[in-house]
Amino acid sequence: DKRWKTEKRSVRIELGMNSITLSGYISVLMLFVYFTMHGKISIGSFAAIFASIEVMFLYLRTMIDQQMSGVFNRGGVIKNFTSFLNYPERSSSNEVKDPMGGITLSGVSFSYPGTDTPSINGIDLKVDAGETIAIVGENGAGKSTLIRLMTGIYKPTEGTVHICKCDTRKTSMRVLFQGTSGVFQNYQRYKLSLKDNIAISDLGKAENQEDIEKCLREVGLESKQPDFKDGLNTMLSTEFEGIDLSGGQWQRIAIARGIYRQNEVIVLDEPTSAIDPMEEMRLYKSFSEISHGKLAVIATHRLGSARIADRIVVLDKGSIAEMGTHEELMANRGKYAEMFKKQASWYESVMQ
Repeated sequence: DKRWKTEKRSVRIELGMNSITLSGYISVLMLFVYFTMHGKISIGSFAAIFASIEVMFLYLRTMIDQQMSGVFNRGGVIKNFTSFLNYPERSSSNEVKDPMGGITLSGVSFSYPGTDTPSINGIDLKVDAGETIAIVGENGAGKSTLIRLMTGIYKPTEGTVHICKCDTRKTSMRVLFQGTSGVFQNYQRYKLSLKDNIAISDLGKAENQEDIEKCLREVGLESKQPDFKDGLNTMLSTEFEGIDLSGGQWQRIAIARGIYRQNEVIVLDEPTSAIDPMEEMRLYKSFSEISHGKLAVIATHRLGSARIADRIVVLDKGSIAEMGTHEELMANRGKYAEMFKKQASWYESVMQ
């Protein structure tokens, strides 16, 4: 409906611009016909001036169209920004999180605004503190949506989500995100130094160079490697006389950033798409050691990496199709086993 209204407004403006242009042409034409008929200007002068006027109108119209387009684009951004600022803050009935409370979803469903089909439908799930679970499924199964519900970014349309015994509907974002670290598919590539790209995840933490170096090593990077000419002070932006990195290197830095943040809950939402399956498997094995004793959630469509989890949750069209260990799910010969066999060639050599 909003899009249709925007389109109608654009058509009205276009018609208005065309009417103004046509009126201008007619007015100029009548004026020069009058001057020509009364001998004020010659026919040749009339033709030359009218041609120049036509070019002038063309340039003027192009300039106005560009400016109007810019106004509409910026207007949409401003409208979204003001809507965001006016969005009501969640009140907080419980300002203290219980680190041992885990994450509990009860009858959770979620639908995106303007859609009738729920992306998540009737999810009941309990994840204990210190447990690692993997959420797997085909593209569009609802993995990323479920992750956002489990971290409190989204509020459920139906049901309740409790993070460390705090209801995500009633608890402020500030409290919900305390002690939680997430690395998502759309991670940021900050035009800052290597050191600042890691430390930015926890501005309240005293910057510790040894911790930053440790986080880099855990994801397979070294500040002393040739790529980083100035070590931790290497600028990661060619705009500021620094360097650019490959997609895989940026993903490793994003994961190191998530590890650096003080957390009891850590979430990875398919942040390794630019890394080949074998290397991803090695990285997740390292991650399982890093996250030992913490509540960890991994969303991935590459099932070889899911084997590091204590439990695997298989999503299909927004619902839990299966749940269990790798061995249990393979024995069931269901959706997971079918997907795993299709992908086996990717990581067969890694598992041997």
